[in-house]
Amino acid sequence: MVAIPETQDPTLAAMDAAIEAEGNASPARGHLGMSQIGDSCRRKLWYAFRWCLASSFPAKTLRMFEDGHRGEDLMASRLRKVSGVQLYTVDPDTGQQFRITDHGGHFAGSVDGVVTGLLQAPKTAHIWEHKSSGKGAELAKAKQSEGEKDALKKWNQTYWGQAQCYMSYLNLERHYLTCDSPGGRETVSVRTEADPEAAMKLKAKAKQIIESTVPLARITENPAYWECKFCSFTEICHQKKLPEVNCRTCIHSTPEMDGDARWLCALNEGDIPLEFQRKGCSDHRYIPDFLASYAEAVDADEGENWIEYHTE
Repeated sequence: MVAIPETQDPTLAAMDAAIEAEGNASPARGHLGMSQIGDSCRRKLWYAFRWCLASSFPAKTLRMFEDGHRGEDLMASRLRKVSGVQLYTVDPDTGQQFRITDHGGHFAGSVDGVVTGLLQAPKTAHIWEHKSSGKGAELAKAKQSEGEKDALKKWNQTYWGQAQCYMSYLNLERHYLTCDSPGGRETVSVRTEADPEAAMKLKAKAKQIIESTVPLARITENPAYWECKFCSFTEICHQKKLPEVNCRTCIHSTPEMDGDARWLCALNEGDIPLEFQRKGCSDHRYIPDFLASYAEAVDADEGENWIEYHTE
């Protein structure tokens, strides 16, 4: 039997290329996201905050992100059809999306909305977050097996951490997550209660990540561990790939904690504008831990901007 080769639609291939070019041109966020802080690996979060790797997503993933954004608007319009439900997706004080910042502006999050009038709790205001996912059935299963109170934590620790932060910062005690399948055909929801102690720990975790001048501990030393195998930073973390050259991977830069998400260059003794941070300069010197797989830093002179390394 002769196999018939698959033919690729050149128009769709060009479409995907355009999607990737546009989607991957977006600059990395300047802050540590509250939507990330529930991730189990602190080193991964530190790498992301320090811009160690430029994002590069395939078209399929970028289309998934787009589904999520559109799904949020679709779900908001559907919720507003329910008599008595009031959904606020913009902050009445600013006219913009609800935004929360902490730790000098370096820890931030944008809330999908605040909802009141839910039929199951009409008098209670809830944080509202929407997710589009092909794993909604798993959330429904967790809701059935764990009970609604613990379902989100069981299903997705990162989403649960995001929920706890948002409730804490907006002083609300309930969170309402809606999750639909791509296209919005099937929807499941879950309500979650605030856990002040967990929120406090997550805030402390964020502060540690922001203030650390060196990579934090790995979740495991085993590169074959499933989370490491699917992590975009695994080559930097477990192998010898060097991170991107920019101000955040440079030994001279430090996030300031006094507001406005400022970064300071110790060498040039001044603030580093966000766009300049993305490019770096000729005075860039890697944080020595990035080169630990190659050599050991034994001496340095900040004034003359050199670091001496020795190999074994």
